[in-house]
Amino acid sequence: MDEFVRSLRATWRTFLLRFALAFVVLAFGWLALAPAYAHMLAMLGRPLIPVLETRPGTTYSVEGAKVYAVRSMPDPGSRRTATFKYELWRGYANYDLILLAALILATPGWSLRQRSRLLGLGLALLTLGEIAFFLVTVEYSQFRPLPAGAGSLLPSGLSRPRQVLFTWLYYFFQIMGRGLFPLLVYLGMLGIAWRPAAKPAPDRALRGNAP
Repeated sequence: MDEFVRSLRATWRTFLLRFALAFVVLAFGWLALAPAYAHMLAMLGRPLIPVLETRPGTTYSVEGAKVYAVRSMPDPGSRRTATFKYELWRGYANYDLILLAALILATPGWSLRQRSRLLGLGLALLTLGEIAFFLVTVEYSQFRPLPAGAGSLLPSGLSRPRQVLFTWLYYFFQIMGRGLFPLLVYLGMLGIAWRPAAKPAPDRALRGNAP
C-alpha cells in the first residue's frame, strides 16, 4: 500500500482525470443497464415472496430502473382493501458499481487481464451486497406506516426487535453501503493485487565497458 501511495503522488493528476472520465462514461452506461439490473433483482425476489412478505397477494413490479412491492391491506376507516406501492430499489441512486469500476479502470500499474479479473470479482461482490440491500429493504418496508383515509396503517403481528434490527440494517446499507462498500473492496484489491512496476535491471555490460 505504501508503494501505491508513492506511485499515486507522482501520477495523481492522471489518476483523477482517468477516474473522472471513466465515471462519467460508466454513469451513462448505467442509465441503460440499471433497468436490466432492476429486472434481475425483481426476478430473484419473486420466488421469495412467500417467505419475505407478510401480506398475501404481494407482487414485485419493475418500472424503468425501479423495483416496487405492491401490497394490499384492509383499511379500517373505509372497510375496503387498500393497495399500496412501496419502492424497494432505485437504480439511479445506486452508484457503487460504477464507482468501483471507475477506480479499477483508473488505477495505474494493472494489466488489461488484471483489470478484467478484478472488475469481475468486484462487481460480483457488490452485486451480492445489492441483493442483501434489496432483501433488507423488503423487510424494512413492511414496518413503515402507510397513508390511509383515517390516518395511517401499520401492519399487525410484527415484532419490535425485528423492526429495530431491520431499521438499523436498512440505514446502514442506505448511508454506508453505497460509498463504503466499493471503497473497502477497492482497498482490498490494492493490498492484494497491486504491485509497483518492475524497475529495469542495470546494464552490467555497458557498465563494465565504461571508461
